[in-house]
Amino acid sequence: MDNLKRDVADIVIMPGTVLDEHYLEHLHWADTYMLVTAKHASGIQPTFTQLAETVRYVAWRHAGVEALHHQLHCAQVRLSHRGELSCVDTLLDLVRKGHCMSIMPRTLLPLNDGSFDCIPLPVTVARRISVIARPVSLMSNAANAVLDALRQATRPQG
Repeated sequence: MDNLKRDVADIVIMPGTVLDEHYLEHLHWADTYMLVTAKHASGIQPTFTQLAETVRYVAWRHAGVEALHHQLHCAQVRLSHRGELSCVDTLLDLVRKGHCMSIMPRTLLPLNDGSFDCIPLPVTVARRISVIARPVSLMSNAANAVLDALRQATRPQG
């Protein structure tokens, strides 16, 4: 929000927040987190507890990682944390090769890729993303183009 307040940015994308009368939420969406692991060759999927005890967890570094870990901690979900990566492709490659597991928002997971198992967490953890702007930002063609692209990307496919 600081960038909006200092007039450095026209819009900002951030976890959901409370706004005052100077800013508008133009778009928001919610997503749930899932555990992603390599597909198990035996065809028998281990339980979340078994995975937590035997597979290293590498977090996806993003704006919501602290909130995710806090919610898991409050639900007494324990993981063998081995670090963080910010590159989704690199993290998924490590997961695919069986080097680790991770927790990511469902929309980022390759659900059609048969080399992964996507498992619900023992407790539902969701994130809410908001696109926030100053009202005057709507006069910017660039800001409107970004908002239109985000609206297209977040529309349910059917």
